[in-house]
Amino acid sequence: MAKASWDLIRILRQTATRLESPDIEYKWSHFAHCNCGHLAQVKTGLSPTEIQSRAMEREGDWGEQARQHPTTWNRPMDHPRPDYGDRIALDEGAWEPENIGLCPATSLPFDLVLDELYSLGLDATDVANLERLSDPRVRRHLGTNTIRFAHHRRENVIAYMKGWAELLEAELLEAELVPDSQEEMMEPLHLAAE
Repeated sequence: MAKASWDLIRILRQTATRLESPDIEYKWSHFAHCNCGHLAQVKTGLSPTEIQSRAMEREGDWGEQARQHPTTWNRPMDHPRPDYGDRIALDEGAWEPENIGLCPATSLPFDLVLDELYSLGLDATDVANLERLSDPRVRRHLGTNTIRFAHHRRENVIAYMKGWAELLEAELLEAELVPDSQEEMMEPLHLAAE
């Protein structure tokens, strides 16, 4: 599970509150209006259009793109990367990434969006779990670990984010790490317009 922080808890709760508004578009099949897309909007302040355009530069859903993020390249993976030795990248046959994921409009990669999420304490597994609402600890906390819990239903996403925030808060309070002030927990973020 994600590294607990008051900032992550605040953003999870703000995202859940945002999704409670019927005026906010939710569409699981759209990069910027899905579970991770809404969290990214709250954290980055980027518009849905910008998030969508950055995400479409590479193949894969949120989970796959999170696993392809450069910070995961040196971590153990389900399948090992080929070992090309210590040859420099320009050496013939050396592995080089084919798609650097740059947005043609801004030249900013989608990885910068993921960097923002990772700065909260998330990792690739957390992003994939949020996409599918599948973290076993959060599901047990919600009492939904043995029942069908559709990952594409707005009310389930809201419950999942609130439950995840509760677990992280309990972890911090157990470690006796309290926020500096109530304002720190309630501080609003600048949100991009829908």
